[in-house]
Amino acid sequence: MFLFLRILVLLFFLGACSPSTRITRTDSKVYPLGTQGFDKVDSTVLMSLLPYKNNLDSIMEVVIANSGQVMEKGQPEGLLGNFVADLALEQGKKKYDSAMDDKGIDFCFLNNGGLRSSLPAGQITRRKIFELMPFENELIVLTLDGATTLRLLDFIANKGGMPVSGVRFNMKNKKAIDIFIGSKMFDSTATYRVVTSDYLANGGDNLSFLAEITRKQPLSLKLRDAIILHMEEKNRMNQTIRVSLDNRIAYAK
Repeated sequence: MFLFLRILVLLFFLGACSPSTRITRTDSKVYPLGTQGFDKVDSTVLMSLLPYKNNLDSIMEVVIANSGQVMEKGQPEGLLGNFVADLALEQGKKKYDSAMDDKGIDFCFLNNGGLRSSLPAGQITRRKIFELMPFENELIVLTLDGATTLRLLDFIANKGGMPVSGVRFNMKNKKAIDIFIGSKMFDSTATYRVVTSDYLANGGDNLSFLAEITRKQPLSLKLRDAIILHMEEKNRMNQTIRVSLDNRIAYAK
């Protein structure tokens, strides 16, 4: 309770500061959980929060899909990465407005680091999706020339594989070879549309060269929401989720 009061006092003084006030010093103190005097439950605070907790729990524990297998990350590909990349491409195509160039999305790529947990076999609740994707990352479409597309695929090969959909290639000497985008061989003179997260599109995960891309179209769709939409669609059709490894990224023999 004392810690709670201290926070309120701090917020009061911060709120009372005028726009011209400059903070020149801050102090902090850590109170480990279990420290004597700070391990008691404040029943008043708890009761005020309980209705919100119960309402949130009722939403988060709703079963939104059934999976026929455990899905985990992997390299050069994994069941979880394939699943999320495939649905991101599918949902992205539904949202993408290609009226200006009469061309749809070609492929998708994501990163394993953005997938924060595995998905279980059996019932999957909304809570599991928030655990898988706790970030507010949104889907965005990049327009890449052939040289930048190859640079991106070489980056993925150098990493040993990342979640992709709509593209297939082999890896040799940390480079992408034998590349197919859709059903066609990679064309270095072509232009490609790729859907990914805004985090990666803005240079995250050492993809700084993507931050320089000027043609970007946000889809106003969070990746987490795309996952939920896909699962709800499967559930409405009484379909069990099943994913396979298909050598979309493989080591050259």
